[in-house]
Amino acid sequence: MSKIQKRNFKDSIKYLKKDEWDKLKGSIDNYRDKLIITLLYATGMRVGEFTKLKLEDIDFSERFIRIPPENSKTGEGRTIFVPQEVLNDIKAYLKLEKTKKGRIFEVTPRRIQQLLKKYSTRAGVEATPHTLRHTHVVHSLLDKVPITAVQKQVGHKRLTTTQIYSDLAPEQVRAAYEGRNSK
Repeated sequence: MSKIQKRNFKDSIKYLKKDEWDKLKGSIDNYRDKLIITLLYATGMRVGEFTKLKLEDIDFSERFIRIPPENSKTGEGRTIFVPQEVLNDIKAYLKLEKTKKGRIFEVTPRRIQQLLKKYSTRAGVEATPHTLRHTHVVHSLLDKVPITAVQKQVGHKRLTTTQIYSDLAPEQVRAAYEGRNSK
């Protein structure tokens, strides 16, 4: 990737700061919609992968979602981690909806875009499904998740793609230096 391409990619990355993410989440008054948006953020899944998610793809005991190769943009399957609290919300939703198998959410990528437009307008932030993916990557790096783990989670083929995100969070550098200087 040339410097020009890399710069353009970095300039195109939009993510929510932590307070903006909190505002967005707080603006959602529908249980299903909140679960959809939270799951996208918590996993960093692409919207296309998300809309194909089936109950059979979730391992509740190991806390993983399996993305089959045919559902992935890259054509390579992967296993992604899901926080326990989000899994608990999925279980509650499945019980409420009486879902036993198949797709968890009957939504299209377009419908998810519409939901995010509605709630981000309400919250006074700008968010798309891809913004949530970028936000997942940046927040994970800020929370000191190893970059190789983030790369695997979101399915980047090259580590350099994931590394571009670390340049977006100058607060990470400040926090590292402040932590070092306080010792």
